[in-house]
Amino acid sequence: MSAIPSFAHLNVGEAQRVCVAFLKGSGIENPVLEARLLLGFVLGGGPERVLVDRDEHLTDQQATVLHEVVQKRRQHIPISQILGVREFWSLPFKVTPATLTPRPDTETLVEAVLEHMDRGGVRILDLGTGTGCILLALLSEWPGALGVGVDASEEALAVAGDNAASLGLEKSARFVKADWRTDWTGERWMEPLGAPFDLVVSNPPYIPAADIEDLEPDVRVHEPRLALDGGPDGLDAYRIIIAKLDRLLTPGGLVGFEVGIGQSGDIAALMSQYGLEVLEERNDLGGVARAVIARKRRDTAATHES
Repeated sequence: MSAIPSFAHLNVGEAQRVCVAFLKGSGIENPVLEARLLLGFVLGGGPERVLVDRDEHLTDQQATVLHEVVQKRRQHIPISQILGVREFWSLPFKVTPATLTPRPDTETLVEAVLEHMDRGGVRILDLGTGTGCILLALLSEWPGALGVGVDASEEALAVAGDNAASLGLEKSARFVKADWRTDWTGERWMEPLGAPFDLVVSNPPYIPAADIEDLEPDVRVHEPRLALDGGPDGLDAYRIIIAKLDRLLTPGGLVGFEVGIGQSGDIAALMSQYGLEVLEERNDLGGVARAVIARKRRDTAATHES
């Protein structure tokens, strides 16, 4: 592995070229884009500064910081964690090692829910909220809506709370610590949350446990395993949530899941088994079925318990 270059005495344009070459040699998939992002972070003001300031020389401090962040990226620390922020639904979200990085694929779920949901008086439950990106994106579109985000990680909940505050949505969202995978006994936490809800959304863990070691190190090493491991077939979380939707959803209420590659059919079948009306399996921009949307029938009584 080549030594990390020095950026001392270089102007911005020269530093960009050196950074691109180093990241490419380190196996980074998008070295040109990431060099601009890292340089923009160092310069302050974002990647557009790279073009504006390309003839300006880096200060000693900027050269030192650039060296540090390039070293972190060589270790496959996700660039969102290095920058501390990731855009989702055209909104800035704080990101830390305690949360999954918000991804464009997840916007497919937000888009589908917005199209299927009656926007009047919406009350939302987000299970496994992480950064809060799904819940807060929806609340940003629905003034007057209220939401609850649940997560087992106190660190993730702190990030979600910070994101709600920075987006001016702290009065619309609250965040609650609970492990919805295991805390169902007597449904201790469900009623205090205000169940039932008009909408339940979730991007739950869906990677089959045996596949996690094959993931890119950015994800495998640096993102929380609790948010990745979906059990032997990747569907454990969906089984748990779907079995409880009769209690969680109002009659006519909507549920939306993000799903993994090849999982949409199995999840739609499971929803149908529990009496839900499947409305759509929506593809992401890459053509992968990424979101499944269903509705609780207004006249369906509970027929399954777990």
